[in-house]
Amino acid sequence: MSLLDRIADRIHARHDDDARAQGLTVTRLPGGRRQIGHPDLPAMLEARRRRAIANGLDIADRLSLDAGTLAALDATAARMAAERQHAERAA
Repeated sequence: MSLLDRIADRIHARHDDDARAQGLTVTRLPGGRRQIGHPDLPAMLEARRRRAIANGLDIADRLSLDAGTLAALDATAARMAAERQHAERAA
C-alpha cells in the first residue's frame, strides 16, 4: 500500500464507514480514490427504464438523454418486447 493510499484511507475511513452503514458499497481505487455504489443499483435502473418505456418519454426527456442512456432504453425495450412475445407464445 502506497503512502498516498494510507493517507487517503485515514482521511476517508469515517466516510467509508458511514456509507457502509447506509447499505452502500465502497470500493477503494488506486490513488486514494473511492467508488461508492448501491448493490441494487442495476435492478433499480432496469425498473426505472421499464417505467420510462411503459409510461413514455416526452420529446424534452428524449432530447436530454445521452447516447448511452438511449442505448440502454432501446435494449430494455427490446427485452420487454421479447418477453411479451414469449408470454404470448406460451399462452
